[in-house]
Amino acid sequence: IWQVTPDTTLKALYGRAHRVPNVYERDFDDGLSQVANPDLEGETIDTLELVLDQRMGRSLSVRGSVYQWSMQGLVTLGTEAVSGLSQYQTGEDVKARGVELSADKTWDWGGRLRGSLSCQDVAYKSGAGLDNAPQVLGKLNFSGPLAATGLRLGYELQYASERQAIDGTDLAGYWLSNLQISTDKWIKGLE
Repeated sequence: IWQVTPDTTLKALYGRAHRVPNVYERDFDDGLSQVANPDLEGETIDTLELVLDQRMGRSLSVRGSVYQWSMQGLVTLGTEAVSGLSQYQTGEDVKARGVELSADKTWDWGGRLRGSLSCQDVAYKSGAGLDNAPQVLGKLNFSGPLAATGLRLGYELQYASERQAIDGTDLAGYWLSNLQISTDKWIKGLE
């Protein structure tokens, strides 16, 4: 982490994580729908990210980041060759690259506006697209007090672009809208 100026921070992040298969993935065997795989190995993920945070005045901050991650040994549900039954197996490696931009604005009267846009490319090592991995994600949130009511209004709009279904077909992008009204002022300890 490098504090370039009082308002500018640059971060370089690296991470590695490993997940061993759980008992169900490795050992479940009912002989009817699934067979065990005692040789199943775990997943490993390596992540690399570069983040720039910039404060613009006291009420606005923006962030930009670029990232790459690669996952080796992804545990996936496949078909065991001998029995033809389902079995958790070591799948193909996966790689992702992306960029994310976000902003957060607050006002003295209690309002807050946040937004983010992410663009990513996620694929198997072979180049095939990853199921349910949209290339574009967007989010816009607003919240603020409703005058003289003790209520707070929140609104969120989300977007996910087209993505590939498990059968290889394309699913359309979609918008999701949420509205929330809340208070913690009317009854102590209750929201």
